[in-house]
Amino acid sequence: MKGPNFDVDQCTRFFGQICNANLLVIRARVYLAVGRFEDALVAINQACKLDSNNKDAMKVMMKAKAVARARSNGNELFKASNFSEACVAYDEGLENDPYNSVLLCNRAACRSKLGQFEKAVEDCNAALNLRPSYMRARLRRADCNAKLKRWEASVQDYEILVKESPEDEGIRTSLMEVKEHLMQQRRE
Repeated sequence: MKGPNFDVDQCTRFFGQICNANLLVIRARVYLAVGRFEDALVAINQACKLDSNNKDAMKVMMKAKAVARARSNGNELFKASNFSEACVAYDEGLENDPYNSVLLCNRAACRSKLGQFEKAVEDCNAALNLRPSYMRARLRRADCNAKLKRWEASVQDYEILVKESPEDEGIRTSLMEVKEHLMQQRRE
């Protein structure tokens, strides 16, 4: 997410502490939504310093901490190839933030590694409903649909991915392979 960055001290002078705290709460929510958990924690900590009585900020702080912890735990477990446990960790994060596209996509990765391709596709669908431009979720869904031999669905996703990343040879190769399978299926 690219956008203007604002200096907290200048905004506090301009808007006042409470108004600026509310802006930081909004910023933290946006960061959470796009998976920038550490940035969300920084923003929400600043908001709480500016307005320690802001109940909304406290709720977002609790949510941000829980989601960041779940993602970190899940990522560590995933790296250690503990896919079932990683899936549980991402589930815990999703209990706190059920509409978090990053956690959904990460859980899809676990489910794919576990051979649960249908569930992985469901997670990718949910992530893409929340963030239609989420390339990683689209790539994961394309791969899972290919493993489920849903060639048309896989081709559709790979074609979108090629348009978004025309320089990516891996995506181009995958698209060609999936198209070959689709043509074979149509001949049968």
